Amino acid sequence: MIDSLVVLGNNLFRPGLSVEAAVASSSRLGLEGMVAAPARDTDYSVVDANDRLARDAEGHPGIRRLVRVDPNQGRAAENELRRGITELGCVGLFLNPDEEVFRIQDAEPVVRVAAGLGIATVIVAGVPLRSEALQILELSAKVPDARLILSSGGQVNITGLGMADAWIALERNANIAVLSNGEYRQDYLERIVRELGPERLLLGTMAPYYDRAFEIARIENIAYSASDRALVVGGNARRIFG
Repeated sequence: MIDSLVVLGNNLFRPGLSVEAAVASSSRLGLEGMVAAPARDTDYSVVDANDRLARDAEGHPGIRRLVRVDPNQGRAAENELRRGITELGCVGLFLNPDEEVFRIQDAEPVVRVAAGLGIATVIVAGVPLRSEALQILELSAKVPDARLILSSGGQVNITGLGMADAWIALERNANIAVLSNGEYRQDYLERIVRELGPERLLLGTMAPYYDRAFEIARIENIAYSASDRALVVGGNARRIFG
């Protein structure tokens, strides 16, 4: 199993999760690896956060890293994305419209750069007015070659029609996939695998925002075949993040 999203480091918004603690919990939970994004620290610098995670994860071959950028910074965000890939060895882009406070449509320039580099963009989804599913669908129409991976099944369960909007986005763009974290509707996750294909769903806990053990139990209790399960819990992550 591979956890396709954890957020590591000192965290301005949550109790932090260190690399060492994440590696230890991976061992306890039977996880082979993880895809990690840096937390937003109290200094507010995503550049420093990217550097810290690169340093802290050194010597842990089971960790693949995402570069975090703030699209509000314009060209500087695009430059940081390129630096993260070419110098820091990151394998994808991480965007958090909630904590960086931007509309996901306004991240088009950095998402376009990520698509040009051939890497996926992981988006914290379901934030009202910032990263709702139909906003993300609009972004995907502008950058049709972008591979987008959305947290929380593409929506937040308590937002009424959010689940219906997320399904519309998934149906209309095959380049959109979702993470399983926080999605209490098992039938929704099962429907994604059954009707859209197992390659559209990845195990992701988004720890420490969600409980890692609970999130793994959630995905393990979905009714699907052994071959589908192999893709959801690890195969998709290997294909997308190496």
